[in-house]
Amino acid sequence: MPHSSGGGSHGGGGHGGSSGGGGGSSGRSSRTYFAGAKTYVRYDHATRTPVITYANYDMTQSTLPGIIVISVMFGPMILLMWLALLIASFHLPFRLNTDYDTEIVIDDQIDVMSDSEEENLNKTLKKFFKETGITPAVVTVYNEVWEEDYDKLEDYAYDLYLQSFKDEKHWLIVYSQPVYPDDDFNDWYWEGMQGNDTDSILTTKETDIFNKRLQKDLVKGSVTPGKAINNAFKELTPHVMDFYVNWLMLIIGSLFVGGMTAGFVLLILSLVRKEKQIKSTFKCEETVISQAKCDYCGGVYIVGHHANCPYCQAALPLQDSLGSVKEVT
Repeated sequence: MPHSSGGGSHGGGGHGGSSGGGGGSSGRSSRTYFAGAKTYVRYDHATRTPVITYANYDMTQSTLPGIIVISVMFGPMILLMWLALLIASFHLPFRLNTDYDTEIVIDDQIDVMSDSEEENLNKTLKKFFKETGITPAVVTVYNEVWEEDYDKLEDYAYDLYLQSFKDEKHWLIVYSQPVYPDDDFNDWYWEGMQGNDTDSILTTKETDIFNKRLQKDLVKGSVTPGKAINNAFKELTPHVMDFYVNWLMLIIGSLFVGGMTAGFVLLILSLVRKEKQIKSTFKCEETVISQAKCDYCGGVYIVGHHANCPYCQAALPLQDSLGSVKEVT
């Protein structure tokens, strides 16, 4: 659908284009026992000691499904955000395909343009069309026409675009003033309405060039509406297809998307680290946990759960592997 490319008025100045729930319960874990908790053990190979944790949920449940889901959900989204940032930051416009009605429209309903002004404007609009493939249209109306049914000219211009064009490749400029303008203060308005297909060419930078020049000339009072619109198109046309990099957008966008990427990577790494811990975690059913030291490496292990030392893989004494009590001394 079309959207505003900006507008202005004599009194109001110019404007740019438009371009909870409650928490639930969760699992609990602690280094000290609490009611309803089960005992889980993993080995810290750096200190060669067991890490005992009490939890009311299964600490041996794999996080791999979560890693896969998060990667599938957020990985492509972040890649698309990087791609969108690059597309938005690098302005490389291509002329639109002219597979639509490209007849240029100058409909001066209130007769504010002289014949020569219309002729000059038509030449300027043709040059703009030749550069961009966007078909410009200029319509003038009285304030009283749109004020009957609309609160602002932007809404009138929107409906006028939809009624006049069946495509998204036009750029409509509407100018209005009272039937009987005050000599001291002509209460004029203007509005631009661009089709969505023009967005790759008419970005905020381009429409700002046009808007500022048109508003500036109209405010002067000494420049007629026809000349003001003509001047705005003349100023924009030589630069409308320029290639440039929006460095501010690229830098700020990179910081934002980069931060999201870093957060995503850290989350995946933390889940992978947790998965490694889960694989080395086992559940102890015993009420009393007995520990012993390996005779070869000195690492502390839980008696009754291993035939080999969890650190150096040396064979453990048969009584320890069978679960007899042998406390660490």
